[in-house]
Amino acid sequence: MSSLTRKQKEVGLIVLSSLFCLAILAYSYFTFYSPKKESLAVAETTLTTDRQVLFALEQQLADQPEIPVVSSLELQKKVPVDPLSELVLLQIEKAEVVSQSLVQSVSFTEGPFVIESPPEGVETLQELLVSLSIETPTYTTLETFIDELEKLDRILIVDSIQFSSSGEVTTVEQENEKLQLTLTFSAFYRPDLIELLEEGPKVDTPPPAEKGNPLPANNGVNTGEVESSEDETALVDGQIIENIETDEEATSDSGTVSSNFESQTYTVQPGDTLYSISIEYYGDRSGEQKIKQANGLHSNKIVANSTLVIQK
Repeated sequence: MSSLTRKQKEVGLIVLSSLFCLAILAYSYFTFYSPKKESLAVAETTLTTDRQVLFALEQQLADQPEIPVVSSLELQKKVPVDPLSELVLLQIEKAEVVSQSLVQSVSFTEGPFVIESPPEGVETLQELLVSLSIETPTYTTLETFIDELEKLDRILIVDSIQFSSSGEVTTVEQENEKLQLTLTFSAFYRPDLIELLEEGPKVDTPPPAEKGNPLPANNGVNTGEVESSEDETALVDGQIIENIETDEEATSDSGTVSSNFESQTYTVQPGDTLYSISIEYYGDRSGEQKIKQANGLHSNKIVANSTLVIQK
């Protein structure tokens, strides 16, 4: 009897184990497998729909005519990517000649231009503020000057005009007095559109007529431009020291310069070139070679704040 009871227990244990396994399988099916199967079905349906939409869009794109690529040059003539202060300066020089006026000073200031309610995509507009000191004969020539400035394709806004005149003309001498005034105007540019930089307006400069070009080109330093590199400064200073030591050999033991040799020193200022220094001391560009020989220079490159020996 006990043996039969043991067998029943074993059978009962097997049945309970089978039921427990079935319960685990049912729980796993309804908890994990069934939701995943439904999600997969939804994903397949969505993928099919997206493929149909993509096919329809590709068909519409194929049916549309090909849009030609348009350059931004015409737009950049009004609002360029770069400040292009060179073009503005050329227009100022042209206005000066046409109006028979004299521009005594020009200053450029760059900064952000704040718009109270900017349209979409114009949040980064920059301003090029130009301030001029002008001497002009009459109000008519002043009007001609401003008209010539406004002929530039670029958008310009005259901000202020400040006069300084002698008032009412009461003598003959006063008729020849010229108007003194300060003119301030603004131009605009978009530095954030850097991808359109190559399409912008170019500065058409004539070739230098046997003169050193003071403007940088090809992202380099042209002949005759002042460099500010510390390595170049050390090199040029070394050449200057070497040349001075050579000149000292021509002096007497007392350290005085001989009567047939006169010289002086000049500290190079930012913006100086060998050509400008030669004009100042020799009256023409013939002094360039003399300055190079006196300082042991092998090219027309000079360094700001360095010292040059000027022979007379």
